[in-house]
Amino acid sequence: MLSPSQFIENHRPAGGRRSGKRDFIVDVFLRQSGHLGADDLVSLIRSEDARISRATIYRTLQWMVEAGIARRVDFGDGKYRFEHSYRHPRHFHLICKSCQQSFEFLSSDIEAIIEDVANARRFTPSESVLQIYGTCEQCQTGLPSSVPRLPLEKVFARDALRVAIATERSGLAFYTRASRLARDPRGKRVFERLAAEEREHLATLEARYKELTDAEPQLEAQPAFLFFKSASNGLFSAGVEELAAPGVGDREALRIGIRCERASHRFFKQYGERFEESEGRRIFLEFADEERDHFDLLVREFRALVARQAAKRPRSRSVASPRGVDGAAKPRGKTGGARKSSR
Repeated sequence: MLSPSQFIENHRPAGGRRSGKRDFIVDVFLRQSGHLGADDLVSLIRSEDARISRATIYRTLQWMVEAGIARRVDFGDGKYRFEHSYRHPRHFHLICKSCQQSFEFLSSDIEAIIEDVANARRFTPSESVLQIYGTCEQCQTGLPSSVPRLPLEKVFARDALRVAIATERSGLAFYTRASRLARDPRGKRVFERLAAEEREHLATLEARYKELTDAEPQLEAQPAFLFFKSASNGLFSAGVEELAAPGVGDREALRIGIRCERASHRFFKQYGERFEESEGRRIFLEFADEERDHFDLLVREFRALVARQAAKRPRSRSVASPRGVDGAAKPRGKTGGARKSSR
């Protein structure tokens, strides 16, 4: 996990001059949570060092925005606010017009729509902003919230673990069912091995989740930050249903597994790389590497099964191409990476 100083160095423009005052302002800013107005930051800085001018603080804020250390947010009241991106993923906002509170969320469905629209128009987006204005539950009911708000970083880690656990559970169901229907002894052993790994890894993830929520008793009650409908039931849930179709044999089970592993790898890698440095990012990228390992294993087994079956037939019959697994090439990514047992 990057320290604040490492995070700043990673975002410092190449060849940019170092400044003690600027680094001090950035350090104070990174220690804050939520959204700060420029004047709020001026008060914080000058309470620690009255010699730093307002102009220097404003220039540093602009530098942080340009460097990607800070995000500028407009809540529609004519006043910009700023939030840092250290261990704080990019997100969208719900904004209450009555109390001016903001509530953060991220949705893969909205992200996908933005990406589709940009691609259709051959547009390269540099920033996307979504703000939904309305009235929050507290203002509607007149009742104060009984749940204190926790730092977004912890809620994000909780939700990332929930997505990973759902995926692991659906993967366990898939490989358990596949091992039961497999007739090829070698393929059956592969499915049994993967089912055993999924069971072990699921227990590890659930223990990790319990440790996180035990440390923060209020964490379970926090509203969801991640809204990933496509992953809410696990990325293998559709594959489990396909295995139940009549006539599914060893080769088809491998094809379905390969497709599910490829989709899971892409999902976790795509979003993990979009997140800023955080525990949630680390969870997603760990899973991306792990799903790639399973993908590689299943592709090797599919090729071996095709070769064994072809050897039993006349030589005139052609052997299936590895692209014939499901008509797509192997996912790109790291060849190494963490294993699930490292969680």
